[in-house]
Order: sequence, then structure tokens, then C-alpha cells
Amino acid sequence: MQNTTTVEKVGHSAAPSRRVVVVGRSNLQNKLLADLVDQFSGCSCVLRTFADLNSVPDSATALVLLDIEGMPAHAVAASLELLSTGELCRSIGVINAEETVAFDQIVMWPGVKGMFFRETSKEDLIKGIQAIFSGDYWLPRKILCAYLERTRSSQRPAAAEVNTLTRKEIETLKLVASGNSTHNIARMLNVSPHTVKTHIYNLFRKIRVSNRVQAAHWAQQNIEAVQRKFG
Repeated sequence: MQNTTTVEKVGHSAAPSRRVVVVGRSNLQNKLLADLVDQFSGCSCVLRTFADLNSVPDSATALVLLDIEGMPAHAVAASLELLSTGELCRSIGVINAEETVAFDQIVMWPGVKGMFFRETSKEDLIKGIQAIFSGDYWLPRKILCAYLERTRSSQRPAAAEVNTLTRKEIETLKLVASGNSTHNIARMLNVSPHTVKTHIYNLFRKIRVSNRVQAAHWAQQNIEAVQRKFG
């Protein structure tokens, strides 16, 4: 990460339950990054490879920062799928991303709520981590603009689709749109992960989307219609 700004140190007491896990190669760059996050974000931070992810304590509270430098697109997608469907984390960000990454590629990345480039400053990295823990997304302006243009060009009536969803499917959709994993949703709804997967399959089919990011987009576009039906 490029050091372009001065960051004020935040003590861990500000958010003792917040945990960041940097997932990637155990090299000097990632060790320095983990130290930086640990010192300045108000969160505890550790570095792990995929091989030792199970050793992360209190992992369900974690934000995972996946180092995708040098990874081919299919490997990135597979790694994110593994993270998003497991119990390791509640949010995912990618680090060391290429500036040229395409919008269509990002839309296919499951569970990603933040994106940081190689030249991201310390200040923006820390701000992004804190924003994600606050429930926000941290994505580049060009990605948000691309999403806006895509949304404008693909609007469709929603009432008929909303009326096909059950209350359980709506509850599941809201939790999916908030970035929760299948296991977290199961705990919140007090059902089995298999039942959650069934709800997700059915609602994806009904609203005609193929992944969680597209489902979140649909939910954002149609929230008023959902609220009118279920209150």
C-alpha cells in the first residue's frame, strides 16, 4: 500500500470485538499491512494463509481482506466463494486489486463489500475498513458510476416479482443483501443452512438473478414494493 497520508492511531478499546484477517501469502508486504491495520484501525488484525484459516479465533466477527495480487480471475472467484459460504467472516474486502478490473467481473465476486487497490493510501484503507464494519460498502467511484449506469439501463417493473416472494424469502433476501453468509442467516432465522440455501435458490429464481451482489441490487431497487407488501 502506498504511504501518502498520515494516519492517527486508534486504540483497540474503540472496538474490541472487531477483528480483521488478512488472507494471502505470508510475505513482508502482508505482514506490514497486518501490522498497519492492527495499529491504526481500532481492530485487531492477523495474517493467515488459506491453509490455516481454521486457527482464527472468534472468526465470525471478522472482516477478511483477501490479497488477490497475481491471482487469475477464476482463482479469485473460487476463493471468494469459499469465504462467503463458510463461517469465517461477516464481510469481505479485496486488496491489491488491479485498477483495470472490470465492473462485470466485480459483480460476479460473492460477498465483497470493499475494494482496495495497490496504491490505496493508509488513510483510505483505514477509512474503508471502518466503513465496512459500520455496514457500508467501500468501492471505487468508477464502479459506483458503472453500477448507476447499469441500473438505469436495466430497470424493470418489480411488483409482479415481489408478489411471488414469501415472507421467509424476503427475510432471507434482506440478510443476503446485508452481506451475511449462509450460516449467519441460518442462525438469525433459526433454520438449517440447507433451508437457507433453498430460500436463496427460490428467491434468485423468482427475481431472476444469479448471485448475491445482483440480489442486493434488486433489493435496493425494490425495497419500497417489499415494504408495501410485508410492512
